[in-house]
Amino acid sequence: MDASPDVQRQEGAAASLLVVENDARIVELLCMFLARRGYRVRGARTLEEARAELERAPADLMLSDIDLGRSNGRDFLPLLSREGLLPPTLVVSGYLDAQLASELSGIPEIVGVLAKPFEFDSLQRRVEQALAAVAADVRRVRQASDAALDVTVP
Repeated sequence: MDASPDVQRQEGAAASLLVVENDARIVELLCMFLARRGYRVRGARTLEEARAELERAPADLMLSDIDLGRSNGRDFLPLLSREGLLPPTLVVSGYLDAQLASELSGIPEIVGVLAKPFEFDSLQRRVEQALAAVAADVRRVRQASDAALDVTVP
């Protein structure tokens, strides 16, 4: 099932995704799966590589594991958020618990979580939902901005 063009497209181009996962095979597999669905996909194996990718070119959505070997998303994701580098992010992890969910809920850019292991159909649905939610937020901001500009001053 391919994603709808409205979900994949942003300003006429395929949505840009960044996959952050320390297992090279999983990065390759996820990038290949998502690219075949029409997304522009890049991969990073550490949060430092993710930072460099985001500084080079922003992503419409980042899919990030929390436990990345030496790197820890619990510390790094909030740091990227404070620095204004964190794009809308779907956390994909096998280590989700109530405490982590609470921590993630405090990061405005986190748009959802997906527990490992997952089915590819579930991943595709979650990516589509996240991109649709981001697009809806952008539309709301634009409408509010347009409405503010239409205010006439006496």
